[in-house]
Amino acid sequence: MYRNRPRGLVLLAVVVLLLGTMFAAQAQGGGTLRVGMVAPQVLDPAQGSNDSEILINRSLYDYLIEVLPDKSLAPNLATAWTVSDDGLTYTFTLADGVTFTDGSPFTSADVVYTYNRLCALNSPALALLNGGYFAVSAPDATTVVFNLVSEPCFETDDPILMTEAYPNADFLYGVADRFALIVRDASLPPDAPGTDGNVSSSGPFIGTGPFRVAESNEGVSLTLARNANYWKDGQPLLDSIVFTFINDPITQVDALRSGQVDFIFKITPEQVATLENEPGITVIQKATNQHPVIRLRTDTGPGQDERVRQAFKLATDREQLNDLVLEGRGVIGNNDPIGPGFGVFFNDAIKTDYDPVAACALLADAGYPDGLTMTLQTINVLGYDLLATVLQQQWADGCINVDIQVNEEGFYYSDDNPNNWLQAELGITGWGDRPVPQGYLTQAYITGGIYNESHWSDAELDELVAQAGVTTDQEARVALYHQIADIFAARGPIIVPWFAPIFGAVRENVHGLDMAPFPGLTDLRPVSVSG
Repeated sequence: MYRNRPRGLVLLAVVVLLLGTMFAAQAQGGGTLRVGMVAPQVLDPAQGSNDSEILINRSLYDYLIEVLPDKSLAPNLATAWTVSDDGLTYTFTLADGVTFTDGSPFTSADVVYTYNRLCALNSPALALLNGGYFAVSAPDATTVVFNLVSEPCFETDDPILMTEAYPNADFLYGVADRFALIVRDASLPPDAPGTDGNVSSSGPFIGTGPFRVAESNEGVSLTLARNANYWKDGQPLLDSIVFTFINDPITQVDALRSGQVDFIFKITPEQVATLENEPGITVIQKATNQHPVIRLRTDTGPGQDERVRQAFKLATDREQLNDLVLEGRGVIGNNDPIGPGFGVFFNDAIKTDYDPVAACALLADAGYPDGLTMTLQTINVLGYDLLATVLQQQWADGCINVDIQVNEEGFYYSDDNPNNWLQAELGITGWGDRPVPQGYLTQAYITGGIYNESHWSDAELDELVAQAGVTTDQEARVALYHQIADIFAARGPIIVPWFAPIFGAVRENVHGLDMAPFPGLTDLRPVSVSG
């Protein structure tokens, strides 16, 4: 019956069969993904903040709801949620049949424990969780309720008690905050991450996530294995992940080119040019609100004087910085963290002219007739060491002389460093992408913000940020954020030279990898490696 079938059809059938087999194998996944990245310092899911720490924790634990790369919200451990008409009550329905890697069932009690633990640790997650003014409860095993309240959930000797509770426009983003990974409802064992913030070499790591710890070589590598009982059908695809800790960005690139690792992120434009023509490697570019913050402390040293802060702004040529350091790839910033990725919230009317002569005059007026001498602390990633060098040259014309201290990224953000990012008088800090502007403002710029590296306190700014947090009307919120941008321009302690795309690079045998604008939030569940 088949003898007279045309040869072309037979050949086509064979090709289809082979393709089908190949796609089926690819869909089934498998393989090991090797990631080259900076060594983590803190693996407590409630506190680990940089990309390396988040990417590891993202693979071991799950979020209640998730922020997707396009900044929309999606269900995860919570399959659905509702918000009351007054905006004060959030009710979540949880997935059934989920277990932790130790075999214990996931219930609403674990969610309550997790968010109460965020309160107890005063985690950065509280910034978007209504500043900690919430209460969480579990009416039954599959339901969780958050109520916005007038008293803080954390212990403090000087609580700010409100007369009533107010809605919060970004509360759902707080529930999905990168620190809000769900942990088991139990006191963590002494050697577990989350007790003292250290990276444990033995675990256990108790989460519901797609992977579990298989082997840890502290400071060198961490190997994760697929969680065979993961609650999402067909995920994860990978058999394992090997995180190799490489603190030097050039060495990371070399490791990718030589085939030692499959994926790296936060590479510089100069490194992009090196990799773009490399066979078997694809460069990933994502538009983000990622930006360097050039900042002065305002509670000590020269930065206490507004005239000095303005002099730094006038002595900075943002266009030249973008051209020389970022090869023109960025969007020019000004003096605040609300970037173009936030649409109408970005105030593009503010411009700061480059005027080094005016900068010298302001410094003289502030008591520095012979100019100002300081040390500039920076890091060795994202081209920030080159940024510091160009700033040094620009600022010299504005009567600002700086010595440059380049730090490895992990050391710069370490509490063991006396001149770390929260202590240095003058520094450059890399701020990753956030889904909403409040994420920057409440953590880094309001009085007492947990990451307020400039130690700035401005009552008017605090009030406007608070109003923006409870305002749901779009036009009113735009007006508030534009007012906030004006305050930064007039007396703020920071310079944002650009808002940059983020770059990563991956080998061609890696499939399904969609790098997040904040690379640590990249979802590795749909990723597979062939060959």
